[in-house]
Amino acid sequence: MSKIIAAMLISIALVAGLVGWLIVGDGVSPRTVSSAAKTPGGGASDSPESEEDLRIYCAASNLAVMDRIRQDYEQSTGTTISVQYGPSQSLLAQLQLTQTGDLYLPADDSYLVLAEDAGLLSLTLPIATMQVGLAVKRGNPKRIADFPALLTNEIRVVQANPDAAAVGMLTRACLLPSGKWSRLADATTAFRGTVVEVANDVHVGAADVGIVYDAVLHSYPDLEFVAIEALRPAKAQVAIGILKSSRVPDQALDFARYVTAPDRGLKVYAEHGFHVAEQVLK
Repeated sequence: MSKIIAAMLISIALVAGLVGWLIVGDGVSPRTVSSAAKTPGGGASDSPESEEDLRIYCAASNLAVMDRIRQDYEQSTGTTISVQYGPSQSLLAQLQLTQTGDLYLPADDSYLVLAEDAGLLSLTLPIATMQVGLAVKRGNPKRIADFPALLTNEIRVVQANPDAAAVGMLTRACLLPSGKWSRLADATTAFRGTVVEVANDVHVGAADVGIVYDAVLHSYPDLEFVAIEALRPAKAQVAIGILKSSRVPDQALDFARYVTAPDRGLKVYAEHGFHVAEQVLK
């Protein structure tokens, strides 16, 4: 079985898994983080989320920075926030199906365009950008520095499913015109659900290189980012959208403005390696 066929089967399995997950509840990935659902010991409680929660659908690539912003906002306002993390496309499918939630923050604003076309959004606010490239062990022991290095049999490559995660979608869109995509897909050892899972594979040694966003590696001190020319055009435009389904649209707007405030959320985004325009931070 070729790796391309295997990738197609993985995509089909992911879609089937999403349907099952939506029926039975949260799976491992995507997952929900809610301060209201945490016990004093730090574990998850079985109690339902508060009706006063702000509900956010957030790409896994933004997990570390959003968790910090969520905590800061809760401490300053007393508002309880529930965040559903996962692949951008899977989250979009979920909010289309459930028609619930207050905000949607995918890894790339192309998903916000889809959400707007579906009549799900009332407003979007830009945040930052991320660069697509390679994650390798610090010191780059395999000396992986260009696209041809990804195609050798000695290198184990992992990337995110392009039909579920924004980083995979951007990678495919970037490489298709030059004919490089099929070669990379065939050389890929495994496709994962999210960019975080890709970084984790490289972190634990299950892969030699993964295709990730540069900002994601802020949480992985043992990994380093390698920019390659073939992926230089692949950049994610990060933005947050307010959903028409929001029960508390004024509160949702307040949080979105907090996220995009230069001295609040954008400052945290910059600290986590996202590219925020310098003139915005001044």
